[in-house]
Amino acid sequence: MKKGMKVFLSILLCVAIICCSTVLVVTFYGKKYVRAEDTAFSILQITDVHILNDEKKDAKAFKTITAMVETAKPDMIVVTGDITSEKENYTAFKTFCTYMEEFKIPWAFTFGNHEGLDIKYEPNEVLDPDKIADKQTLNDYLQSLEYCIYERGDENVDGMGNYYYTVHDDQGKALMSLIMMDSNSYDNENDGYDHFHDNQVEWYEKTIKQIAKEENGDENKVVPSLAFFHVPMQEFKTGYDEGERISGLRLEKECPPAVDDQMFETMVKLGSTKGCFAGHDHMNNYSVEYKGIRLTYGNSCDHNIYKVPVRGGNLINIKNDGSFTVQSVVRHRGQNTVTFYKEK
Repeated sequence: MKKGMKVFLSILLCVAIICCSTVLVVTFYGKKYVRAEDTAFSILQITDVHILNDEKKDAKAFKTITAMVETAKPDMIVVTGDITSEKENYTAFKTFCTYMEEFKIPWAFTFGNHEGLDIKYEPNEVLDPDKIADKQTLNDYLQSLEYCIYERGDENVDGMGNYYYTVHDDQGKALMSLIMMDSNSYDNENDGYDHFHDNQVEWYEKTIKQIAKEENGDENKVVPSLAFFHVPMQEFKTGYDEGERISGLRLEKECPPAVDDQMFETMVKLGSTKGCFAGHDHMNNYSVEYKGIRLTYGNSCDHNIYKVPVRGGNLINIKNDGSFTVQSVVRHRGQNTVTFYKEK
């Protein structure tokens, strides 16, 4: 190819890139977020923040979260686990929770598989209780906060943080119940991630019927619900392979529990839960419909552990008629603003 032609094509390529970049900027950043008129209640899901106890690095995650909260002004924030994986987990928790409390917005929390609880210590190592905490201490701290609605839940049920919150409209009608569950951590016996234990499945069924009885006077007249937890059920993978893909992509192999529990089957049987929101697999950000339940990964807010393709969260819009939509929220590299994608 002649030199003149190479130069000409190079110029064309540069022009094309500039033009395309301009279009992208307009498409991604040119529109301001406006809350839909039919949205009765909005929830911002944040997951896998992974605070490092490094002020400069942690500031990146806080910047993203602040941008999402100040733009969307959600009615509630739900953090689906892995606030940190650091040894000094109590320090990280206090840093993150102090930051969250400053928004003065109700926020919920579910435990992840890390939270600094999987650290191996030396036999005679002395642990500073102001910096390192066990799960019970973290539990107690969360319950002491003003805006955090986290609850320990039934002590006879495995895990910590099995609880719920019901959203009502202006007339007091129940629109949606939010079910928070501890997906537990590791299953050493089966060499993998843990699953929902049998008594948690029983708690879920009992809770769905209890809510129906309280709100509708009949345990069979279930209230629509959304479930939040950290480790995705095995049905996330099955749903991506066999269900209806709504948005997002599988960018890494799923890491579900080693054992297939009965939680999803119980959800299908009762007909209350319409959507499940998880984290854990930082690279995945897909949302699929499978057997009448929407299974959605939250966009990871991790700025420190993985080089994830996008960082942000999900905005869940509960509608006046009790249905819901999801908007992916993304903060692009090098940008101070966040993108709210279309409701789906």
